[in-house]
Amino acid sequence: MKFLVLIALLAGGAYFYMGNKEEFKINNYQDLLKKAEVEPVTMSEVKLGSNMLATFFCNDENFQKTGGSSVEKCLNTYNTFKSMCEDKIFVDLEQRVVSKDAVTKIAKRYTECVGIK
Repeated sequence: MKFLVLIALLAGGAYFYMGNKEEFKINNYQDLLKKAEVEPVTMSEVKLGSNMLATFFCNDENFQKTGGSSVEKCLNTYNTFKSMCEDKIFVDLEQRVVSKDAVTKIAKRYTECVGIK
């Protein structure tokens, strides 16, 4: 009987833990970094966040001007290289990335690949 009570407590605890796990929605690159601080993220999520970061930089007119470019030129370059860079960097979309630092390095590599420096 004690064994059954112990199993019930463990099962209840596991259910409670899984049910209360915070759900992260990735609406921008910062959301991706917040999630990566507390749990592993998939390479698919890193791909999503990296694309959001790239388009954010491309659409930042002041950032583009200081780099000697324009929003239109950046977006054209980004769209030209996007598919090739995704295929090169995001090979296994189910792979887990376990740290914020690793996410940052992958995103930097991707943004440089699509022409954003």
